[in-house]
Amino acid sequence: MKKLVTLLSLTALAFSGCETIVDVDTPPHTPRLALNYTLSNQLPNAYNQEFFANRALFVSTSQSVLEVKELTGRGNATVEVLDESGQVVERFRSKPKRTYNNYGQVDSLYGDYVPTRGLVGEPGHTYTLRASAPGLETVESTLTLPFPTVIETGSYSEQQVTQNGSTFKIGRLTCSILDNAATTDYYMAYARVLDRNGNFCGTVQRDNNRNNGGGPDVNLGLFQLSNTNSNYDQYPFSDVGGNGQRLTLSTDVSFFVRSYPVDPTNPRSPYITPEPGYIEIVVSSITADTYRFYQSRNRYNDTDGNPFAEPAPLFSNVRPGYGIFGGATDVTYRIPL
Repeated sequence: MKKLVTLLSLTALAFSGCETIVDVDTPPHTPRLALNYTLSNQLPNAYNQEFFANRALFVSTSQSVLEVKELTGRGNATVEVLDESGQVVERFRSKPKRTYNNYGQVDSLYGDYVPTRGLVGEPGHTYTLRASAPGLETVESTLTLPFPTVIETGSYSEQQVTQNGSTFKIGRLTCSILDNAATTDYYMAYARVLDRNGNFCGTVQRDNNRNNGGGPDVNLGLFQLSNTNSNYDQYPFSDVGGNGQRLTLSTDVSFFVRSYPVDPTNPRSPYITPEPGYIEIVVSSITADTYRFYQSRNRYNDTDGNPFAEPAPLFSNVRPGYGIFGGATDVTYRIPL
């Protein structure tokens, strides 16, 4: 079967304004499981699941490259994590289908899964992710969780407080780590706001207005702050070319402390705004495959649907399906506010 794909020729557009109609063979496609999950050494409690939402398990079925409908997840997959001895150490359950709460916000997306055993990954140990679903081949992927780095120093200097008082702030965040010269390492850095009880209450992000715009999407030579709330602000870093050196992150940042209902089950519940007590820097040592996945996704995002851009396929380590089984070992550095 063939589909007619209409492409505007740049040359024809410039000189004649004509359209060029090209017959394109529809590539064959066998539906397979596609998933995204990152195992870490973090306890999967509510605060970490909220902050690291981009690490959560999502399962769907692949579709043809010419299919334009929105990708939908599936909730009938069986997903397990096995340790080196082959023992199942984690299982997942599907969250409900997409529903809307009293505020018109989406509660959950069909295809999202949550862990049921609270697995905390151990650095240096090897884990296998195995997933199956009716009518599709079973897929697998294996990784060894990296060893952690050490954050030597960290500081935050407040520069400006907006009219919203204590809920929105701007400042300068700096931290440094000493890279291990004996290994090739890959990192990602994040930061979050904690209240005075140490509970997560906001995400720290790069202030692009004060950092000369959004900055490069892919820059292997710059250790940057990533944002767990955005698929477009993920900046993996490789120590290739600077192996064994001290790595420094220094950037203008902003953060907003969110308000929470006193009673989340009551739509008329009053809201409270916790007082920020700390900024916590999180530096993740990630696997090489995790680095390659985020790097390829940045290139994919840069194409922005441009039909004339060079192909930007996403890296996958899930066989025989698609997706990423990533690994991250986090260390934290807490700065009092």
